[in-house]
Amino acid sequence: MDGGENIVLIGFMGAGKSSVGRLLAKRLGRCFVETDDLIVAKEGRSIPEIFATGGEARFRELEADLLELLRLKRGEVIATGGGFPCREGRMETLKALGTVIWLAGEFEALYERALRSGSRPMLDGKPKEEVAALCRAREPFYRQAHLALETTGLGVDQVVRRIVSLLRSRARVG
Repeated sequence: MDGGENIVLIGFMGAGKSSVGRLLAKRLGRCFVETDDLIVAKEGRSIPEIFATGGEARFRELEADLLELLRLKRGEVIATGGGFPCREGRMETLKALGTVIWLAGEFEALYERALRSGSRPMLDGKPKEEVAALCRAREPFYRQAHLALETTGLGVDQVVRRIVSLLRSRARVG
């Protein structure tokens, strides 16, 4: 594996991007970066506060601002927010940063994990059907990733082992 190439994790809410990213970075001896954490640090406010005052549009602007910073990253594991890659041109930019891996999963499993993991503005007050439609709408963007890994029924350690294996296989082929 090229140590200078970033590994970028994408996927819907509840896919495990943060948990997997942290463990993957530790296993590979790399730094871990989470786009949502960078936004919170820059703004000095939580994501629910950003959504409450500026709405989703402001949050997506802040994500776009991050692209320049991400271009400076080398050899890191980057976990994006679920909607981060879902704007025109974003996947091309992410793919230029390194290997993009989609952590895919069955909607029901993702939805249940997302509900358990705390406050998520994209879930607040929305019926399950609306969240399922959002998931479906984002899939064409996710499908552009270099690699996809089905995570339903897998623990974090199992997902990390499979990613490492996929990356090693890709390095041998490439």
